[in-house]
Amino acid sequence: MNKYLDHRCTAEEKLRIAAFMQQREGQQLLDEVLTERLTADMLLMEQIRVDDQQAEEWKTTLRQRIAAMQPEQEPVVLRPKRLAFLRRAAIWTLLVSALGTIGVHQYRKQYKTNAITLANLEKQNPKGRRAVITLADGSVIHLGADSKLEYPEVFNGPTREITLTGEAFFEISEDPTHPFIVHTGTVQTRVLGTSFKINAFKGTPLTVAVATGKVQVEHAGNGVTVLAPGQQVTWDPVAQQTAIAEMPVADIAGWKNARLAFNNNTLQEVAAVLERWYNVSIRFKQPVTAQKRITVTLSANRPMEETLRVLSTGSRFTYKINNRQITIH
Repeated sequence: MNKYLDHRCTAEEKLRIAAFMQQREGQQLLDEVLTERLTADMLLMEQIRVDDQQAEEWKTTLRQRIAAMQPEQEPVVLRPKRLAFLRRAAIWTLLVSALGTIGVHQYRKQYKTNAITLANLEKQNPKGRRAVITLADGSVIHLGADSKLEYPEVFNGPTREITLTGEAFFEISEDPTHPFIVHTGTVQTRVLGTSFKINAFKGTPLTVAVATGKVQVEHAGNGVTVLAPGQQVTWDPVAQQTAIAEMPVADIAGWKNARLAFNNNTLQEVAAVLERWYNVSIRFKQPVTAQKRITVTLSANRPMEETLRVLSTGSRFTYKINNRQITIH
């Protein structure tokens, strides 16, 4: 039946179809096929957007095809009620045929573009590995070790939104009409064009530090904090408290180049950072050693053993390295 409606039948096949449609089963099948085809075509045509020039060209094509129509050599005798339905079906089928080639192509092209726009990408770094990601708007993200970034292949809509788990340094392209938003759990960081660092590992306080420009940090139910260069906000999800502190811009921006700045941190906190950067496991023999505090700036580009020598000299401890297992005494 579809072959007949598409004018692809031979003369012999047309005669068979004509005879079949004289029967009740044939008429019922014709009704079902036409209804299905018309419904699908109307839904498709409703989604096609064309300009005035294309519409006029299609009207001209339609008039030409109507003028060229010839009566079927083997007419089919049908009941009057069915004639009205088939007449409308024939007109609509002709219209879809006239407009379909260009219209459907445009619709499918538009649909394909939208599908690409909505595609989401994900980059996940294991421990010991970092990555630099350039987004569609030109923004550059330095993704840290043991961190994950979720982002669209192409930004679509009034905002540019991504999701971070872990830590990263952001260099955002300026676009006042499309704010850039970083989602980290219940915290949102909103900027227009600036550079900043976020640390958002699960189970630890979240920090946002600004190197250039201004950043707005918002936590659900806890207001908004606006940060300037050299400022860092820390959100403690356990205590439900926010704290703002000053931090050298060189330390914030230097993180992307493996500069690790610690200010009165415990050795346990320092060890957690080094485990991610070097992909090692650090164990303390004595709990009191793990709680020692230290202020130091390290370079994660240096070998692990060299970093341990610097730490051991300042904190007076000894250590043992066994492959990727490090024991601090």
